[in-house]
Amino acid sequence: MKEGGKKTLPPKLKDFFMKRRALPAIYLACAILLISSLVFYEVMKPSKKEEATVSDQSGQPITFDDSAVSVNGTPEKMIMPVAADAIVKTSFYDEKANDSEQQKALIVYNDTYYESSGVDYVLENGKTFAVSAPLSGKVADVREDAFLGNYIEINHGNGVVSTFQSVADIQVKKGDTVSQGEKLGEAGRSVLNESAGIHVHYEIAKDGEALNPASLYGKSVSEWK
Repeated sequence: MKEGGKKTLPPKLKDFFMKRRALPAIYLACAILLISSLVFYEVMKPSKKEEATVSDQSGQPITFDDSAVSVNGTPEKMIMPVAADAIVKTSFYDEKANDSEQQKALIVYNDTYYESSGVDYVLENGKTFAVSAPLSGKVADVREDAFLGNYIEINHGNGVVSTFQSVADIQVKKGDTVSQGEKLGEAGRSVLNESAGIHVHYEIAKDGEALNPASLYGKSVSEWK
C-alpha cells in the first residue's frame, strides 16, 4: 500500500472517535435543558407574601397584613378610645410621678391598693358612652368577666395590644378586623373598681410593656418612645 493512500479505521477505533464527537453535543443539550428548567421554576414559583403573625392569649395564631395603617397608606396616629368629653377617673400608675399623681393611679379593692396599668374614663354625668378602637387591628379575645368587667383585646400588629375592661353591649367578636374609630361597645361596670361607676378601663402595651395611653395620643407607633 502506498504511503498517503486511504486507510480504513478498525471498527472499534471508528466507534471511539464517533462517540467523542457526540459528547460535546450531549453536554450542550443537557446544559440547555438544566438552564431552561431553572428559569421555568423561578418564573412559575408562587410569590410568598410576607405577613405578620401574632397569637392571642390561647396561643392561636392571628395572621394579618401590616395594621395601624390608614386607607391612604400612611401610619395611623393613635386616637382616644372614648368621647372627647370623657374625663380620667383613675390614671396610669407611673413610678416616676410624684406622690399626688401616684395616688390618683391607685385602685382600692377589699382594703388593698392596686397600681393601675391603664386609665379609667368616665363622663361627669355618670352616663354610659361609646368605646372605640384607638388603632386598626384584629380582635384577639372577647369574654365576659364580672370582676374586671367584660373584656376585649385587640392586636394592632408590631407588638402593640389594646385591652378594654368594663365594656357593656359589646359589638365585636373574636377574629373580627376593626378599623380605627370603630365602635367596640359601651362603658359599663366592674366589681374591681365599683366606686368608678360606669366607666371603661383602657390599657395599651407594646412588646408586653404597659404604656401610659395619655402620652401616645396623636402619635403613630413609630413615634412612641
